[in-house]
Amino acid sequence: MAGALVLSALAALAQPDTIVVGTLSDPASLAPHRATDLVAAEIVANVCETLVRLRPGSLRPEGVLATAWATPDQRVWTLTLREDVVFHDGAPLDADAVARNLEHLRSELAFPGRAERVGPHVVQLTLDRPNAALLSTLSQPFFAMQSPKQLAVRGELPVGTGPFRLAQAGPGRVELEAAASHWAGTPRVRRLSFRRFPDEASLTRALAQGEVDVTAALGPARADELRQGGDVTLDTQAGLSLTFLALNNERAPWSDPRARRALSRAIDRAGLVREMLAGHAETAHSALPPTLLGPDTRARELVLDRDAARRLLADARVAPGFEATLTVSRAPRPYLLEPLRAARRIRDDLALVGLSIRIRELDSWAEQVALTSRGDYELALLGWRADTLDPNDFLTALLDSASIGTTNRARYRSAAMDGLLKRARQGSAAGARLALYRQAQELVQVDMPFVPLYHSAVFTAHRRELRGLVIGPTGILRYDKAWKQQ
Repeated sequence: MAGALVLSALAALAQPDTIVVGTLSDPASLAPHRATDLVAAEIVANVCETLVRLRPGSLRPEGVLATAWATPDQRVWTLTLREDVVFHDGAPLDADAVARNLEHLRSELAFPGRAERVGPHVVQLTLDRPNAALLSTLSQPFFAMQSPKQLAVRGELPVGTGPFRLAQAGPGRVELEAAASHWAGTPRVRRLSFRRFPDEASLTRALAQGEVDVTAALGPARADELRQGGDVTLDTQAGLSLTFLALNNERAPWSDPRARRALSRAIDRAGLVREMLAGHAETAHSALPPTLLGPDTRARELVLDRDAARRLLADARVAPGFEATLTVSRAPRPYLLEPLRAARRIRDDLALVGLSIRIRELDSWAEQVALTSRGDYELALLGWRADTLDPNDFLTALLDSASIGTTNRARYRSAAMDGLLKRARQGSAAGARLALYRQAQELVQVDMPFVPLYHSAVFTAHRRELRGLVIGPTGILRYDKAWKQQ
């Protein structure tokens, strides 16, 4: 079977109108409203479109399926939709379709709002509370519009309005084909082929030899290797991601913030970055990447101090030799390329403060997401990558109690944090919102719901003959204007 996949990939490469995208893992889910991992988000973003998107390098929204929007109070929003747009299965994009999607997002992701049709192509969205970051939120890939026919049958595969449509999906490969009826015109390439490789070495080799056209799954060492050749272009993006040690806040002793702070003092994060990422990452001083809020040097709980860690464990009545399980997926992520090695290094750090850590290895990232989402773990290595440049979407996903069961996998509950995030969402003045997010960062230092480890740089490597590739502000690649120069 593996040989057949390789031959299929090489056959596709013989065609100049096919772009081969290299990955290191399969998408956890291709259902658009659950496509929160990076591979799934990129596939879905090219099949299903959002109502708005952010312009590259800014927080300014631009219309995609919505052409206009207005709000008198940041709570009631009126969205005007693009006309004469259809889903790939022939269903019309209209106010009813959008309202059904937003209601589905309310049930799937606890989206705090209700939508209703007020005209054939006009939707009124009433939020539970004002939200200054709504348009930024709606730009995230998992807020893309899915065909109402698929919603009715709880379809697990994406059927959208985008420039590409799903042709085939299976282990190790996902094939997309150009949608000839796309409202903005037919893409310049006929096919996108997403191929999973077993490791970085084989993916790097395939890219260097022209068997892969583009990938965003390589780490710094492989990127440095590719820089030596002349056939590959590298784009480096500042770290918009966070790799962190999740602690299940609902399980003792991690329900005690002193025990959680002990772990933040016990892990040598600088050593982790130096030894595993060749310095191509920034040690985390807070829950937010500095790109989103600016640097914060008041990171008193994120300083290596193992004596303090032992005292905190004693205060929390965690006895020396306490045993805990660290769950980790073998499948690499762009922000966690060597998950087992990282897990072993953290295990060894925690042993120095008297903890006995057993590593539980999972085969797939999908299993890691499922287990941690339902709280079936003690400690886990996880990560998050910004879907927008607004701090709200990063912090609400990871820290808001309403996100427990989905993206708040630490299961952290704090009325104070919920209040800060709510006030920041409701504010319209940028300075006041940022001040509230800084207060949220200070509360993270006190509660330490998870241990921030590092923010990794993201490398997009592509063959020089690939032109017109669009790298979105959060690293999601768009292929609607891409083509291969012969």
